[in-house]
Formats: sequence, structure tokens, C-alpha cells
Amino acid sequence: MRPVRELRVAAQDGTDLCAYDTGGGDGPTLLLCNGLGGNLDAWQYFVDEFGGRHRIVSWDYRGLYKSGAPQGNDYTVSTQCEDGRAVLDALGVKQAIFVGWSMGVQVSFELYRHHRERALGLILINGTYGRPLATAFAPVLRGSPIVPLLPAVTRALEAVAHLSAPVQPLAQKIAQTRISLKVLKLLGLVSASLDERVFLELAGNVAALDMPRYMATLNSLADHCAEAMLPRIDVPVLIVTGDRDLFTPVEQSRNMAMRIPGAELLVIPSGTHYTPLEFPELIHLRVRKFVKERLGHG
Repeated sequence: MRPVRELRVAAQDGTDLCAYDTGGGDGPTLLLCNGLGGNLDAWQYFVDEFGGRHRIVSWDYRGLYKSGAPQGNDYTVSTQCEDGRAVLDALGVKQAIFVGWSMGVQVSFELYRHHRERALGLILINGTYGRPLATAFAPVLRGSPIVPLLPAVTRALEAVAHLSAPVQPLAQKIAQTRISLKVLKLLGLVSASLDERVFLELAGNVAALDMPRYMATLNSLADHCAEAMLPRIDVPVLIVTGDRDLFTPVEQSRNMAMRIPGAELLVIPSGTHYTPLEFPELIHLRVRKFVKERLGHG
């Protein structure tokens, strides 16, 4: 991955954030909003592809990776978006293209809602506009009595997440094995074209995270909904998804594309929730076309 500068940024509530800056070329700045459990390493192909032409900025979500635990235990999406704004301010970035993957799609929507003047455009990858637990695994769980229980289950898991600490080293080792990857492929959670090396590194990193903070972030995300604002978005929007994404099903992306004026949609055949690690070249081609045609940067 290209050289990255790491810096500390204070959020509006005093939370200590770890931010990243690649420098880059004269193209519009790209603000990368991570998926839940992801960090800049998950974007390494994207950074290598666009880091020479664009300044790329990102940060670790509060309580995860190198960012400190939040003041007041606040993990809401609206607060996460203000963390992104604080990073832009600290780096002197007035405007950027918001690029979200999974949870980062919802963070991008909140950034647009509260800081419309900072958004040049939105690139939304494998995400939804709200309440992801209500639609996760819809292709296989539609009509199942399990679906309404998912929020209660994740709340319960948050309450006991501190008990996972003794087994996390073992979980991390298991997560990084080829056997676990084969299981995920059999379940249809990842595709055959997945970059296994990068994914296994990411899986190991997620397994090593502070689980109470991770679950608190998940449950705050589960409460978020940006549906009402979709028709009011007036910047260029590109939506990317895979037709086999079980976490944020393709129907969610199609709904977004219909509700956001002028939005463009790319559905990748055989793509799952991890399309940036499965079909990076295809996504890069489409992003370059979008930036050139809709934002005027060749």
C-alpha cells in the first residue's frame, strides 16, 4: 500500500481518533468510511489505485483499532459522522467524495445530512440506508421468525461480550485459517475470487478487537435509518453491490438507486459483501468513469 501518514485527531467530545492521510494528487479528496470492523488495510487496493491521483483520508472508528474509547460511551452513527468531520477539519480538507463500505455507507449518509457543503459526491459500496439487521440475510431468512429477534440477540451479545476476552486469541487463530475461509465460501458469504491473503488478515484483526466496543458499535448502527433523506440528495451518487451479498442484499442497493435522484448502480455478478476484495479492478474502472463523467476529473 502507498505511504500513509498517521495522526491523532480530537473528536468534538474529546475522543482520541487515529486518522490517516496519503497526500496524493490534484484530484478531489476521497474520504474513506470503513465497514464495521474494517480499517485502512481493507482498502489497500483502492488506496494503491487512487492514491496517486487523489488525496485519501480515513480514520479508525472510535473504540476500534488505534482510536481511543469514546467519551460517554457514544457509538451512534451521528457521532461517528462528526468524527469524520473532525478528521476533515484537522487535515484542512474543505470538500471530499465520501466513499463508504458497509457501515461506511450509513456514516456517509450522516455526513451528507449534517455537512452537505462538504460533499462532492457519494460512492456507496455494499451498504444500506438503515437498520441493517432488519434486512440482513433476507434472501435466506425472509419470513423467518428469527428476523425480528436479531436486535434482541445482538443486545444480549453486547451485554456478555466482555466474557469473550479469554478465548479471543484462539478465535483470532481460527479466523485466519484456510479452513474457516472454506466454510465461508461454502456458506456463500464470500466468493471464489476473494483475495484470501487480505481477507484472512482482516478476519484476524476483527477477531482481536475489543468485543464490547465492537458490539456497541453494531447495535448503534442497527438503530440508524437514513431512508427519509434519500430523495433530497443532490450530489452525484454511485452505488456498488454484489448480487450475492447476504449482509446488505442487492434489493437494498436497488431501492437506494431508485430513491436517490440520478444515482448510478453497479451490480457485480457473483459479488458478495466483500466486492472490493473480490473484484477490485471492476470497481476501480467504474469509480474512475464516475469521477470523470459526473465530477469532471479525468
